[in-house]
Amino acid sequence: MQQIDWSRMDYGILLLVFLAFLYLYLLPTLIALQRGHHRFWVILALNIPLMIVQSALLQYLSPVNPQGLPPAEILWVAFLYCMGPGWVALLVWALRPVNSPDPRLIAFRGTKMADLLGGLPLLAWFAFSALSQRAFLVHDISTLIAGQGGLVVLLRVLSLIFSILFCLLTVWLLLVRDTAVKRIGGVLPRLCAVGGTFLGVAMLRLPVAELGLPLQALSFLLTGLGGLSSFLVLSKLGKSFSIVPEARKLVTTGPYAWARHPLYAAEIVTLLGVMILYQQPWATLMGLGVIALQITRSIFEERLLIEAFPEYVAYRARVKRFGFI
Repeated sequence: MQQIDWSRMDYGILLLVFLAFLYLYLLPTLIALQRGHHRFWVILALNIPLMIVQSALLQYLSPVNPQGLPPAEILWVAFLYCMGPGWVALLVWALRPVNSPDPRLIAFRGTKMADLLGGLPLLAWFAFSALSQRAFLVHDISTLIAGQGGLVVLLRVLSLIFSILFCLLTVWLLLVRDTAVKRIGGVLPRLCAVGGTFLGVAMLRLPVAELGLPLQALSFLLTGLGGLSSFLVLSKLGKSFSIVPEARKLVTTGPYAWARHPLYAAEIVTLLGVMILYQQPWATLMGLGVIALQITRSIFEERLLIEAFPEYVAYRARVKRFGFI
């Protein structure tokens, strides 16, 4: 049996697809929990085995042999089997008006267990990201030890080290972070947060540009600097870290005395290095899209922080958004 090479970026994309697919499949349950639906446990009990029952029924009514089908068609068949009529009915049920939300579910949403369950997809992604870079790091370090690497390889090693440290620190903070005192509502802030976090991954699917030594060195210098800065900022942010806009504790010291969103500023530096490395003009267009999402994301976050911490108004008046603007 062929072994899976977890260092290939293809499997990172597959992981993202799987997590998005799982989130979509469990959407009726998640909506019911968020709304405090008084039939939450019934919806959960139906949602879990729905895929098996629904796929067996549809396969009986319209048999499909997956062998020989292209991957895209297999994915489409799996989508229909999982998100078929039963799933649609559950979703409609979860979206029905709730006159009296279950207070136990509302209370559970504020617990550490609920926070851990909500952060599981992020834990899986950042843990995999750290693991997937290990093979590249080992290869480049071996090249340096053999005396065959130059400045570009050294900069790439430093960039990989800071990136791995950032991913591992993110995993740790997702496990130990404080529970949120206030969460933002609506779908758009969540979409901006997810897009701003993961859209850059799509850039890694572009062909690598043919660059001279100066531009390669500049690219890895920016990614290394951005990775180191992100690690340091995240260390200061600590247990207040979140992806989706959530208020935990107001941090205004360290790098946050220089910028209201120093982590986004560091990520933009990293993004500039990545944009140089990949094919134009698509890398630049995608990079600008990520930057636009990060700016929009910061606006949503500040609205939430003002509601949770009135002193944020004075802090915002004296500190620039990204330090330089």
